[in-house]
Amino acid sequence: MANSDNKTPSSVHDLRSALELLKTLPGEYVETDTEVDPHAELSGVYRYVGAGGTCQRPTRKNGPVMVFNKIKGFKDISVAIGLNGSRQRVSHFLQCEPAKLGHLLKDSVENAIAPVMAQGAAVCQQVVHLASDADFDLRKLLPAPTNTEEDAGPYITMGLCYASDPETHESDITIHRLCVQSRDELSMWLTPGRHIDAFRMKAEAAGQPLPISISIGVDPAIEIAACFEPPTTPLGFNELSIAGALRGKAVEMTQCKTINEKAIAHAEIVIEGELRPNARVREDQNTHT
Repeated sequence: MANSDNKTPSSVHDLRSALELLKTLPGEYVETDTEVDPHAELSGVYRYVGAGGTCQRPTRKNGPVMVFNKIKGFKDISVAIGLNGSRQRVSHFLQCEPAKLGHLLKDSVENAIAPVMAQGAAVCQQVVHLASDADFDLRKLLPAPTNTEEDAGPYITMGLCYASDPETHESDITIHRLCVQSRDELSMWLTPGRHIDAFRMKAEAAGQPLPISISIGVDPAIEIAACFEPPTTPLGFNELSIAGALRGKAVEMTQCKTINEKAIAHAEIVIEGELRPNARVREDQNTHT
């Protein structure tokens, strides 16, 4: 694998270590204890402080990552925005010169390292909430932001969706738009040609739900790897193996608690669920926006 000229092993292996790295770099990190409302205000603050206004392409340089420690209506949870918001920041995470990132990503596909099962207890399962709990409510547990007044609802915009082919058992990870619809339901935007949609169609044809885990708050290398698409990564190619190549070691997985699927062991948050067969909803069914 062609890494950067710096061969020192990366200190980044999850979201927390990525943020710790940014704290050591001038202009890359801002943290605030001022309370912000996840409904339109949070994204608005980031737009002007972190993004520096409407982002212009290419995003070689941008404002800092922002971490909001006090979210209106929520306790003991923070929100980070803009982790991979600039090429310069990604180069820090991957220990590669910005101009060589394309070569690094290409080489990572050719030197893929498959994910492995973690040994021992997983970080993501230290605290468990079950949908069967009387007080369970996604809307109260997760401060998913509603970015504008016109949005259909609160969105989870960086959820790493992981599912497996019900016939071949090959797995895939990708990012899909997720809208919080009720206490225990998310809607998932699927477009033709996406791998998880191919898995869903097979499960649906058999009249079965598709188990799926959604990992939130992970190593930036995983988020970057999940963005690969065909023909570079054909159906059956697990993009987590690209993240393994970027780090020089396998991504660690854990068995989910309530479904027959795996999740990223070092994720800050994991949502376990199923894509129900023949279930369709209007994304804005609650807001009519």
